[in-house]
Amino acid sequence: MNAPPIRQDAPDHRGNTGITARPPRVLVNGHPTDPAVVVYRVEIGRHRQTGVVVEVSINDYRTGRIRRHEDTQPARVRQIDELTEATGVEQMPVMLVHRGHLHARLGEITAARPEVHVTSKGVAHSVWIRREADLMHALNEEISRISTLYIADGHHRMLAAERYAARRRHLGDDHPSAFTLAALFPSDEMRILGYHRCFALSKGSSAQDVLDRLAAQSVTARIEESAAPETERGVVAVGLGGRWYRLSLRSRPGPDAFAIDEELLPKLHDLTDHQVPTAPNRHHAMETCWCETENAIRLIPHPPTIEDVLATSDAGLLMPPKSTWFDPKPNPDLFRRSLTGS
Repeated sequence: MNAPPIRQDAPDHRGNTGITARPPRVLVNGHPTDPAVVVYRVEIGRHRQTGVVVEVSINDYRTGRIRRHEDTQPARVRQIDELTEATGVEQMPVMLVHRGHLHARLGEITAARPEVHVTSKGVAHSVWIRREADLMHALNEEISRISTLYIADGHHRMLAAERYAARRRHLGDDHPSAFTLAALFPSDEMRILGYHRCFALSKGSSAQDVLDRLAAQSVTARIEESAAPETERGVVAVGLGGRWYRLSLRSRPGPDAFAIDEELLPKLHDLTDHQVPTAPNRHHAMETCWCETENAIRLIPHPPTIEDVLATSDAGLLMPPKSTWFDPKPNPDLFRRSLTGS
């Protein structure tokens, strides 16, 4: 498990007690943009979240002003780190959330026609670009008063950015490598789904074996068959042998993903072969996956709330990898940022 970043309440070496950010120098939809206020809106159906794209200091991650809630997979971090090292380019912003809202004339900005508007996979992405010096200053002032940012999506990218920056400390605190591209959104506009967990059953294992094992665990209050997959706080949907079950958990602190990964799955290790994490459906419907047609078990946790996520981060705890799915996400093809300073 990767060690969490050091937490401290004291100012960093620049004397800052809040977030250090600056207007980004970035390619937007393939077009270069000098430092500017970049407002970014993501919409799907009735859901809308509006934030800003900035460069945030890697040092804020090191000192715990940018906090994580989820553990990372070393192979994925290494893959991103190697790609960044080879290209010198950041491919996608980390998605960060903050309590409260930024106000620096964002309503006025988004009332105008966006410079970029693209739709991908049913998600609309709009970008407004403003270059007024007073507006950039006002936004920086607001961000500098934010004490903490929280990683929503991009734990692997943030850790890879920290490693890239660590190899270039000699270039100074203002070099592009000392920052990473981030999209900042207010926490009350975020939507979270829960990752499904699918495991093939090992040879000789049956659905009844799994049900008996699950029912015997101290964290299980009861397990009963249901007509369809349903989740709620403290209830995990279990798919086995073409049937669905409701597994009710005994009262315990923390998101349901903790109970699944720390208390249930370890007890099934001899009954299962391998895991394939599957992304949840945007509309909370339980989408079809290979688990439904194979000799397998499917576990669907109820998603944590945004307050669960922030509390986990503030406590210095880590959920297992792939515990949360923030949806919708930034467009992976919309922004590009050079780390070489050229």
